[in-house]
Parts: sequence; structure tokens; C-alpha cells
Amino acid sequence: MRLSKRLKAISEFITDGDKIIDIGCDHALLDIYIYENFNDVNVIASDIHEGAIKAANKNIEKHNLISKIDVRMGDGLTVVNKDEINTILISGMGYNTIVKILSDSEKMENVEKIIVQSNTDIVKLRKSIIKLGYKITKEKLVEDNEIVYTIIEFRKGKEKYSYEELYFGPYLLKNKDDIFYEYYNKKLLKYENLLLQLPKANVVSRIHH
Repeated sequence: MRLSKRLKAISEFITDGDKIIDIGCDHALLDIYIYENFNDVNVIASDIHEGAIKAANKNIEKHNLISKIDVRMGDGLTVVNKDEINTILISGMGYNTIVKILSDSEKMENVEKIIVQSNTDIVKLRKSIIKLGYKITKEKLVEDNEIVYTIIEFRKGKEKYSYEELYFGPYLLKNKDDIFYEYYNKKLLKYENLLLQLPKANVVSRIHH
């Protein structure tokens, strides 16, 4: 099973014993990979789109895993009972959708671990999931097709974070690998260029107000 760099990086957050719902499973490639590479995992692949469910079923059948991976069509956590899962996997969605899914507190009762890769508002996402009673336990930046993705693992628990940790990510800040520097240097350049394009008088008047 060949995975994109992004999906391969997400799979590194899985551990034996995870009872997973993959929300927005797309073609279920990640779910098949997880099932084939871990010993003691349960996988429910879910999506809201019929096309994705058809593609998922087709791929799962091709890998002879029809009896192993449970495919369900529906919105967020509505497709599971709280006893069926301890791990939520959400990737490739925006902040608002992710937070809406995770606000189903009844279904979240037994969820020990959330693995998330959001396409938008990563700082807000960290804050929102922490407010739900989780702490950050692992993070990774991965570059795939010239896009840098942030993958974060949260586990049940409490921890206080500084502004810098919420902004950059506590573990990413500690490790500061090459992708980290490259990613934030690009961001900095973008902001500097934006500032240069703003009319000077406008900037000055805003500072004085």
C-alpha cells in the first residue's frame, strides 16, 4: 500500500490498541495501511460523501479486508456509539468542521486520543481542543507536494501552554527541525511583504490609535 507523505506521517501516530474512527476517510487508503501494519487495531472508516464511501469499499475489497474495516456513511461521530472508539482521526478538513465534529461531548466520552491534521486555523484548533480537556502529546510537520501540513496528537489531560507554544506547537518548538525553520521563514517573508504593500500612513495611524 503506497501512501502520500501526509498520510504516511499520520499513520505514525497510531498505536496498537487504538479503536479508531477515521472521519472523512476519503478512499480509505490510510485505514487499509493501518490495518495491514498494526496488530491490535479496530478501524471504522466514515465519510459524508457517497462517492468516497464507494471508493473506500472498492479499495477495502481489493485488499480482502471487507470483514475487518467497517465502512459507514454519515456525518462526524453520528455513525458510532461511544463504546466503539477510543481514538478519533480527522485529516484534510478545516478548523470549523473539525471543532463542530468534536463538540459532540456524549460520543467523546471514551475518546483518549485525537489525531488531527487541519487545513486551516491551527492555532485556534489547538486552543479549542485543549478546552475540551485534552493536552498535546505529539506533533509533526510534513511536506507533501510543496505544502506543509501540521499533524497533532491530543490525549485526555490538562496542561498549561504559553502563547508561543500555542502558536508554534510545544513539541515543534522543542524540536525545531528543518521543515519548521523553512515553514516559518516563508510565513515571515509573506507577512513582511504584506507590510511593505500597506500604505505607510495607514500603518502609522493605526499604531497611534
